[in-house]
Amino acid sequence: MTATRARRTAIWLLGGLALALLGPPPAEAVDPGGGTLISLDADRAPINDVLQILAARSGLNIVTSPEVQGREISIHLRNTPFEEALNLVVRASGLGYERVGHSILVADLERLAVETGRMTRVFPLQHASAPDVAQMLTVLGPDVAANRDGNRVVMRGTQSVLEEAERIIAELDRKPRQVQLLARLVEVNTTALLELGVNWEKLTRWTTIVTEGPIVSSRADALPTDLGYTLLDETHDFYRQREAFEVALEALVTDGTARILSSTKIVTLDGKPAEIFAGETVPVIITSLQAPGAAGGVLQSIQLEKIDVGVRLDITPRITDDGYITALVRPEVSRIIGFVGPDNDLPQTSTRRAATLVRVRDGQKIYLGGLQTEQQRRTVKKVPLLGHIPLLGYLFSHTRNETLRLDLLIEITPLIVTDEGAPPDAGE
Repeated sequence: MTATRARRTAIWLLGGLALALLGPPPAEAVDPGGGTLISLDADRAPINDVLQILAARSGLNIVTSPEVQGREISIHLRNTPFEEALNLVVRASGLGYERVGHSILVADLERLAVETGRMTRVFPLQHASAPDVAQMLTVLGPDVAANRDGNRVVMRGTQSVLEEAERIIAELDRKPRQVQLLARLVEVNTTALLELGVNWEKLTRWTTIVTEGPIVSSRADALPTDLGYTLLDETHDFYRQREAFEVALEALVTDGTARILSSTKIVTLDGKPAEIFAGETVPVIITSLQAPGAAGGVLQSIQLEKIDVGVRLDITPRITDDGYITALVRPEVSRIIGFVGPDNDLPQTSTRRAATLVRVRDGQKIYLGGLQTEQQRRTVKKVPLLGHIPLLGYLFSHTRNETLRLDLLIEITPLIVTDEGAPPDAGE
């Protein structure tokens, strides 16, 4: 027996021993070679013999091109995933491979670069957007297009490229989750509170309490000092008495010191923005003069535009894998403070906006404040009958000019919508 045949015999014995120790591949495996572990020892073995062992262990068909013949490789692997083992063997031999269904083609890199057997497939989408998916599939090749009307993606390529596209589409075309947003816009008259001796800034200041162990919730009809606490940090015992602030806010709304501008319930997809607007639309007429006309006159152009004035709230929620909700909140408050222009017909607006990114648990409330504004108000009080007498009525009337300070408070409660339906309202 020659030395070459002896080497080959030893390689096959080692390969057979490895296969016996690892056992045959499971018959119910859907993805051959996907979870297979390879243990193999060979010294200067023909690459074809090594590929045959990998094919037998993984359950895949391996086809080699003529230039693979005559190449040798030394390999020592222990419990290596099949894809990694195949990649190491092929790269060490200066070759490349392409997976087509349940078969693998091993050939020279130049031969693999020549695309053959190109075909066209149409991928229907259920949830994802066809233009977005088509843009992502351009990493596999330029021959991809989106059909907006049918929400389908058309792609042309080799069998391996189309199979890779199918795997990518399966990951992207998933049913999106939804978030229900309960939003309230509350305007608080801080001037009226100050007249009552209440400092709004101190009222909105929460106190952090460090305790030993969890705190038992109190009765629903208890005083604010006896209300339950909200856990802030799961790793440490940090609590906040959030309910006391909620009770105070509801009392202000009932008393009339605060008024609800908007109370909205809206549902949006995960990662998609939702918009809430409470205000009014102001029409603006814009007049412009153009070049002289044919008759020598000046052409006049009139254009009608609309300006939204009020409170706008943009919310973009995103659900994380741990059940938390990360929300990008962008409130904006605008109002008309005067008119400018040649004819004093162009409204001048004052705008205040903010942006914040918060992370809360499902059902936990978010409070945003600090969007304060001032309004000038003139109040005239007259004595009945006597106050309306010309000239003499000034003696029986009182005029008061005051500055109102208003604070906009935004309350947002995000709730994850499950497959069973919409979640119950917060507080139920």
